[in-house]
Amino acid sequence: MKYENHFKDYLREIEKGLTEILPLSSQQPCLIHEAMRYAVFPAGKRFRPVLVFAACHAAGGKVEDALEGACALELIHCYSLVHDDLPALDNDEMRRGRPTCHKQFGEAVALLAGDGLLTLAFQILAKIKPASKAVQVLEELSTSAGTYGMIGGQVADLTIQKGELTLPMLDYINIHKTGKLIKAAARIGALLAGASRDVERRMMRFGEGIGLAFQSIDDLLDGDGYLKLMKGREVRIKVRDLMANAIREIRPLGKRAENLQFLTEFLLKRIPRETHAKVD
Repeated sequence: MKYENHFKDYLREIEKGLTEILPLSSQQPCLIHEAMRYAVFPAGKRFRPVLVFAACHAAGGKVEDALEGACALELIHCYSLVHDDLPALDNDEMRRGRPTCHKQFGEAVALLAGDGLLTLAFQILAKIKPASKAVQVLEELSTSAGTYGMIGGQVADLTIQKGELTLPMLDYINIHKTGKLIKAAARIGALLAGASRDVERRMMRFGEGIGLAFQSIDDLLDGDGYLKLMKGREVRIKVRDLMANAIREIRPLGKRAENLQFLTEFLLKRIPRETHAKVD
């Protein structure tokens, strides 16, 4: 079964939630709201919010309990893409088959649109009840998206000098730049389900494993990252080991963890059988 079919109920709730959360393009100030919606729609895989839902379900919670956390995490992910694409960073002109936000609206508006998505995310998180749970989720997401997480990884990636890249440094970059938000998605799902500390820790270890595997697979697909330091075969082994360890963490959760299992299978199917000859 395809990803979109397997998670159609999750995806429908995520799209509905994001549509309602984001201001309409007709609402003043119209330009910034149009740019914010442009950055969020149409949907990608929505991997991170789907993971929040799947983790919440696996931990014994209900999907509706996870909606604010899932949507807020996706808004933060989208903001990071808008800022990544700017000329000062990656200078990308296309994303998801169309012009990036700054090419469509200009750099200034794109910068503000990213800021708008970030602040809207925390506005949504503040609505989680009870307040004690909102505080836990806010702390997790702000830490994972900040200088000890995604931004820290971005800075390390930005400042590394050519020829200085080592495997430990690349692990640090990938764990922080990509992995921290994916780990946060798994933990937030557990927090919103009111899970025990044992289950919460299992979700964190699961998210940590698939977070690094996620970036490693992207490197295999792009011919970049780990392929600068390892052979393609070695990276594929690394990914499968990470996945196997992640699956072991959720196995005690039984049938409720089936959607998490499907996510790992989805990622494994993305692994290319061959990589560029120059690095393999």
